[in-house]
Amino acid sequence: MKAATDAGAAAAQRVGELLSVHVIPRPDGSVETILPSSK
Repeated sequence: MKAATDAGAAAAQRVGELLSVHVIPRPDGSVETILPSSK
């Protein structure tokens, strides 16, 4: 998980300003309704 967040943070910094990185360990099922889809 740490490697994935580090890679995502590095990619985000290349295209803009990164403010924060946070992992939600066990998100509630309703979280999917408020997050944008990657499809």
